[in-house]
Amino acid sequence: MAYGQGADPRTATLIDTTTVSGPGFLLTNDSTNNKLDLCAATEVPLGVSVADSSRDADNVLETANATISYYPLGGMFLLASDAVTYSLGQLVYANNAGRVTNVAGSNKKVGIYVGNGETATAGDLVPVSTTTAADA
Repeated sequence: MAYGQGADPRTATLIDTTTVSGPGFLLTNDSTNNKLDLCAATEVPLGVSVADSSRDADNVLETANATISYYPLGGMFLLASDAVTYSLGQLVYANNAGRVTNVAGSNKKVGIYVGNGETATAGDLVPVSTTTAADA
């Protein structure tokens, strides 16, 4: 399965000190400086990371003016999860550090789990349809 279903990713700058280590992490906008950050539980997700954020000449993740490629929400994505158990059709919510969970609380809805049921460990990628993500 192609990760982004044929859509071209977008590129943006991350807020300083934020790094992203791989695909599937939720990103949100930092409205004060027009940059992206890893999504927290109560923030509205904007997109999903395609890969690592930019690296310097020594292959170390940059922590100032780093860039990230991302897909805007709206399709089916493999998202980085917390350690939880999912069932087909279960609602999925944003959690801290750009990961998802099945715990509602005040967390923003990201979409619906569309896998066959699994117990994820922290960082596992799980299939989520994001067409019903919260927009406020």
